[in-house]
Amino acid sequence: MKSDISLQQVADVADTVCRRTDEVSILLARAITREVRPYGATVAVPFDVVAAGCAANLRAIFGAIATGGEFNVAPATRLGVERARDGVPLSSVMEAYRVGFRRLWEAVAVEAAARCCLNGDGLRSLTAKLLIAQDLFTAAMAAGYRQEQTRLVVGDETERSRLIDALLHGRLLELCSLWEVADYLRLPTSGPFVVIAADAAGFGADALPDIEAKLRSLDISSAWRRLPDVQVGIVHANTDRHLAAVLALVSRVAVGRVGVSARFGDLRDTARALHQARVTLRGRGDPGSPVSVFDGSILATAAVSAPEVMVDLASPVMQCFADLADEEREILFETFRVWLDHDGSMRTVGELLFCHANTVRYRMHRIEQRTGRSLTRPRDVAELCLAFEVHRRLM
Repeated sequence: MKSDISLQQVADVADTVCRRTDEVSILLARAITREVRPYGATVAVPFDVVAAGCAANLRAIFGAIATGGEFNVAPATRLGVERARDGVPLSSVMEAYRVGFRRLWEAVAVEAAARCCLNGDGLRSLTAKLLIAQDLFTAAMAAGYRQEQTRLVVGDETERSRLIDALLHGRLLELCSLWEVADYLRLPTSGPFVVIAADAAGFGADALPDIEAKLRSLDISSAWRRLPDVQVGIVHANTDRHLAAVLALVSRVAVGRVGVSARFGDLRDTARALHQARVTLRGRGDPGSPVSVFDGSILATAAVSAPEVMVDLASPVMQCFADLADEEREILFETFRVWLDHDGSMRTVGELLFCHANTVRYRMHRIEQRTGRSLTRPRDVAELCLAFEVHRRLM
């Protein structure tokens, strides 16, 4: 009998609080917006939204206590989803629930004190039910928050991948503005940028593990996409120092070959830069480093602009050296490259290759004999330069 009386007393208090939901929810919302930082910013979570969330939870809690039914935690789950969408940290929402339940207990205590007939058993029973409600509703809110956060992260990665693909394949303006894409990918709207293509075939994992986070630690913005054969990144290289830091990091973490485009200023040129990076990746690597950088010179650009055509044109010239041993052929090719890089100075080339200037002249004369071209005729020199550039990058 005493137990039935206590339960009825608890139900009466709960029913009264439930009928005062609009009033009590305002009290809770004021406490939350005053004590929990993100909720104090009107733009982040408006006051009426906080009050509406409190009211939905109050009706579910005290409606169940008043009728003796099971708690329906759906309002808490929905609130967790909404706060995740608002971008409010979970820790702040948890704090809001703690503050809200504390203020709620104060309101219930006032109501209970006004009822002289509420005995100790009734007060203990009401307290126990509120504690159970706090645990259940807080857990439901957190579960809803985490589920929605996971969905948002997956959706964000999907959208990032879509926009990166649009840049890499030259479809940017078909989707949205340059500013929108840059903002979503957290990249500046203007360069300089580089595109990096790292060989991922056969590795079964990223060719540049955790590269985006590592670049971020250097205060360098980037956006990355895994394609079937390569891992591709669009990297903001604002200065020579930034680019040097990027190349040094990539060299340390790369598990295979890496090609880097020339720097470019407009994200709409990303597709062309990807072509440069891919061609550089598939070409001959730089000695002693897994990273090869496209230099953006006229020769290099001409060599890769139409790869199949350029290989067809250069092949007859390179075939002139096919009967030589690999080492002998490479000596001639290296001599030509150094000669070209140092303005045709025989003495400088000899010093760099540790041989006499006459030896350099002999090697250059052999190149003339085998190709049928003269190093004194500008057109012949231009053809040889392009042929050797195509060989270095594509053959």
